[in-house]
Amino acid sequence: MKKVILLRHAKSSWDDFMLKDFERPLSTRGIQDADLMGNYFKSKKITLDTVLLSPSQRTQETFQHFFSSGSIQKKLIESFYHADIDSIINELNVLDENVKNVMIIGHNPSMHELCEYLTGTFIEKYPTCGLAIMNFSDKWAELGSRCTDLEHFKKPSELR
Repeated sequence: MKKVILLRHAKSSWDDFMLKDFERPLSTRGIQDADLMGNYFKSKKITLDTVLLSPSQRTQETFQHFFSSGSIQKKLIESFYHADIDSIINELNVLDENVKNVMIIGHNPSMHELCEYLTGTFIEKYPTCGLAIMNFSDKWAELGSRCTDLEHFKKPSELR
């Protein structure tokens, strides 16, 4: 069994309106939520083979706080900044079959739409730092619509 894990970046700061969207850092609450959700994820004892993430400031900071310790392999994917479902699926479709568990850290609406597409499950709201864990049993090249089972969907507000 493989796992596809989607994490929306934590809440970003709007303190400096001069910053470009790509450069916005996490807010204080975003840092707290990333730490909180990282601890929740750690309790699941899931070993990740790789993390694919958008190169934006807030996704990279979310990664750093979510995985506060340990050395997790990550790969920045330029197209994940303004990703559509197809571009993310294309990255997943070419994963080596030795990869069993992969996490994507990205933005909305991509994380929300991708979760619903892969599971066929309606998600009312996919908040910042929302985490979806899905199970998948086929080859990566076969990943597509309604082919995963939603194991967990957790919001930071449920842990505060």
